[in-house]
This record gives sequence, C-alpha cells and structure tokens, in this order.
Amino acid sequence: MSEGNDATLPDTRHQQTDPVARVSVADLGDRYEVGPVLGRGGMGEIRLARDLRIDREVAVKLMRSQERDEQTLGRFFREARVQGVLEHPAVVPVHDLGIDREGNPYFVMKRLAGTTLHDVISSKDPAILDRWPRRTLLARLVDVCLAIDFAHTRGVIHRDVKPANIMLGDFGEAYILDWGLARIADEAESFRGVARLSGDAVGQTVAGDLLGTPGYMSPEQARGEVVHAATDVFALGTVLYEVLARAPALPRGMQAIAETLTSDRHRPSKVTADVPPELDDLCADCTDATAKSRPTARALADRLQAYLDGDRDVARRTELADEAMRAARAAAKSKDDDARATAMREAGRALALVPDHVPAQELLASLMFDLPDRMPAEALVAADEERAIVRQRAMKKAAYGYVVMGLMLAVVFALPYKRAWPIAVSMGTAMLAAACAYALSRRRLSMTSGWMMAFAAINCATVATTGLMFGVLLLLPMFFVGSLSAFVSGPSRHPVWLILAVHAAPIALLFVLELTGVLPQSFHVSAGSLVITPYAVELTPAALAIVYSVGLVAQVGSTMDIQSTMRAEQEAAQNKIHSQTWHLKQLLPRGGKLPKSDTQPTPKV
Repeated sequence: MSEGNDATLPDTRHQQTDPVARVSVADLGDRYEVGPVLGRGGMGEIRLARDLRIDREVAVKLMRSQERDEQTLGRFFREARVQGVLEHPAVVPVHDLGIDREGNPYFVMKRLAGTTLHDVISSKDPAILDRWPRRTLLARLVDVCLAIDFAHTRGVIHRDVKPANIMLGDFGEAYILDWGLARIADEAESFRGVARLSGDAVGQTVAGDLLGTPGYMSPEQARGEVVHAATDVFALGTVLYEVLARAPALPRGMQAIAETLTSDRHRPSKVTADVPPELDDLCADCTDATAKSRPTARALADRLQAYLDGDRDVARRTELADEAMRAARAAAKSKDDDARATAMREAGRALALVPDHVPAQELLASLMFDLPDRMPAEALVAADEERAIVRQRAMKKAAYGYVVMGLMLAVVFALPYKRAWPIAVSMGTAMLAAACAYALSRRRLSMTSGWMMAFAAINCATVATTGLMFGVLLLLPMFFVGSLSAFVSGPSRHPVWLILAVHAAPIALLFVLELTGVLPQSFHVSAGSLVITPYAVELTPAALAIVYSVGLVAQVGSTMDIQSTMRAEQEAAQNKIHSQTWHLKQLLPRGGKLPKSDTQPTPKV
C-alpha cells in the first residue's frame, strides 16, 4: 500500500552492532509454502504463505536484495524482534525469523485480515463509513493505546504511530504495525521498572536523528531530540484528531515539520462541529507542545474508554454550561428581541450540556413565563398572520349574510311605500358589501390594511340606509350597535376611535340632513308621545310588528353567531396557552415556581 505523503522518513542511523547476529540461515521453502504478494512497503514485501508443519496461513515479510543495506537490515530485524518480545493482543505475533539460502532476510508472523485505519478515514464509500462509525474506531483506538502503553512499560518507543500503521481486523481486533523505527530505552531511563528487552542495543538513536512521519511526529521528534513515551502520545493524539475530524491535524510531507514546531494543542472542533468537548480537550492535551504536559498512553486509553462508557467529563460540561449561562444572563438584561432570543438559546445550551443545571432552568423559566411588555416583532408577525386567516373566514360568512340581507330588503317592496329609491339604494349597498366581503375573504391582508376601513364604510352606508327607509330611531340604533360591536371585537389593529368614527359619520349625516330640512323629519314628539314617520314606507301596526321583529331576530342572530365564534376561538387559544404552560413548567426543577403569577399581562403590540 502506498502512503503518499504519509511515508516514513528513511532510517539513516549508524549501526553499532551486526544486525544479523544470532539469525540462522535456512531454506524458507523447507517449512513455508510462499504464495502471492499481500502488500509492499519501503523494506520489501509481505506474502501470504502456509506453515507446512502446523498447517496454517501466515504472512512472511521478505527483504529483497535491491532494498537491503546496513540501515534497512537493522530496522528489519529490529521490527521482528520488538514484535516478538512485545506479547500483546494488539501487537502482531512473530513466529519465526531467519535468512533464506539466497540471502534474503525474512520473518514470519500472524496473517492479518482487515483494513488500515488510514484507508477507513480517507474513504468516501458510504458502505465503509457505515461499517466503521466513530464509536467503533474509538473503541479500536483504545486497544492501540493500551498496546503502546504496554510497549512503554517494556522500554520501547514506537516513534511511527499513524493511521497507516494501525490495522483494523474483521473480528474486533486492532493491531499496531511497523516497529522498525522503535527505540529501546537506555538503561538510565525508567519506564516504571518493568523488565526491558534484553541484549538489543542495535542502532540506538542519538540526538539529531530525524525519524518518523511528518504530520504525526511530535515537536521534540521533529527537532531531532531524544524521544520518550510522550512522543507516541502526541502521535496518538493526531490519530484521534483524524478519527474525529476525518481530516489531518497537520499538513503532509516535509512542510508539516515547520507547522509541527510552531503549532500547539490541536482541536478537531475547529474543523467540525460535532466533536464532544471531552474528546476535543483530550486531543488538545495529547498534542500539547510540551511533552511533560501530555497524558500517558494509559491515561489516554482510560479517558477514551470513559467516554465510550458514558462517563462524560462532567466538570468540563459544567464549565461550558456556566459559560453559556454568563452569556445568557448578559443577553437577558437587554429588552431587544435578538438579545432575548440569544439569552434563551444560551440557557437552552447550558441545559443541553448539564440537564440538571438549576440556574439555567430558572433563567429559561423566567424568560418563557415573565413576558416582556412589548411583543417580539417576529411573534407579532406570526400572530397577525393567524388573525388574518380568522378574518378571512369571518368575511366569507359575512358575504353570505349580506346576500341574505339584500334579498330580505326586496320584501319591503311588498309593503306600502312612498319612495322606492331608498329601498333600492339599501339593496344595492347590501350587495356591494357582500361583493366586498367575498373579495376580502380571498386575500390575506395585514391588520392595518385600508381595505378593511373601506369595507367598514360600505357596511355603515348599508346600515344608514335603514334610516332612510324606516327613520333614524326605529331599526338604525340596533343595527348601529351590532355593527360597531362586530368590528371592534374582530381581528384588526385599527384604533377603536377610527372604527367608531366610520360608523358614526353616516348616521350623524342623516340626523344633520333631517335637522336642516334637507330630508323630512322621521320622528317628532306630539302630546308626550314619540311619533315615528318613516321616509320611504307606510307602516301599519301589523307591518311595524313584522319589520321590527324580523330586524330584531336578524340582529340577535348575527350578534350571537359572531360572539359564539369568538368565544370558541378564545377558549381554544386559552386552552392552548395553558397546555403549553403546563408542559413548559415541567422543565422547572421539582418544586420550582414560576417567576411571577401564571397569568401574565398581555404584551403590547
């Protein structure tokens, strides 16, 4: 497999002993039936083989003559010996080591089935992404961290930890590969006093050596200093970063060296938003520029496992929740709509981080129940939209009412009448009002639309025409009160005085015309009695009873219909509010109380 810019830097170390000492020469074919090539690397190739003695499949790593020199030969045998001594489930076991009769070094190891972490992270295939979700990769990384920690206790530093050197098995196993650059600690160094590899001082590194893979090397490794266990932890931190962000923490190739030396504490949250804060902090801790500030490989494994077990970093979450609460309190001091929305979002974020965060619960409850004096602009727009829909339904019903009214006015022609034109005008205005109401039911107008005042004027003209027919005191006052009540209580944000003025103007005009003699007076007082003299019709006692009864029934029916509809809508709105309030109360701590009373004053619009 080609690693591109992730290739390990070549080993240019001076060899201190003969790397082939104590290695026997044998014919590889005597025991192993060598098969096809499984992969190629910088020091040779890996072939599938069959162990003829035990009858099992193995992998044979062969170094070909064209790649062999003193340095690569030392690295080759070092890898075999380190793997052989580090008996850990995540280290590939070595079964045999030797040189064939053609002079090619080889070692035999367990045959692995799986894929490298590098291939998984770099893949865009949905099937592979589904096969290897983040949680699974983190669980395998725990095994790798424990293997590295085991190596550290044996006095071994890997020095080339990277996704391409991590193999993910098909059955839940994980392996750390390529121990060819491993450094064995000097006798003066202590790794918890556990026995080290015996008798292997081949190719020990001195200060100034530059070994590893740029982009995963620690700052001290990039400077060529003597490395310690913290070097591997830095590399593990960059691997964790790549698992979380699906992108490298540092550039690839030699350009990564400069950035490695100048950057510090890499956080995957800077490139992807869905990184848990505890893992983000863990990446930053592992990639600290100061080696002593990094956790051990064991601590890294423990923190990863704690995350996987659901034991989240409560302290860090509480810290983030407190930060959100400070932002929420600062925003809550302002009466601006955007600031209030920010306060609610930050308080909600604090609750998401720490569900039992009492200050966040109390502030959020205060913001939800202690309403501002002025209704938020966005909420007002939504409320007006709902009112416009209600008004559309009312206009559609009113259109049918005006049509019925126009048809009923035609019956007046059956009565004895003195003038026909007032009856015709009343019928015409009723039909015009019906047409206008129907047109308004087809459009969703704003609460301050002038078209509603135009419709109110036509309606009032229709009401006023009853004064022409029957006089200003017979039916007109009853219709005036009913119409005024309907318009004032209906969905509108026109001022009440304007609605009253539109209603009063035509009626006042009738009174003025009668008082000035332009129209004959429709009423007068005679011998202590009020005498009504309709302008357009002749009313007999029977006709008067019929006209008044029909008008009264029509007005009472219209008023009851309007008010019963409003009552039902008001009750539904109140029920909805109290239901929402009940559900919101459940966000409060047990025994918590609302900041004020349940009944809040209506916000001003």
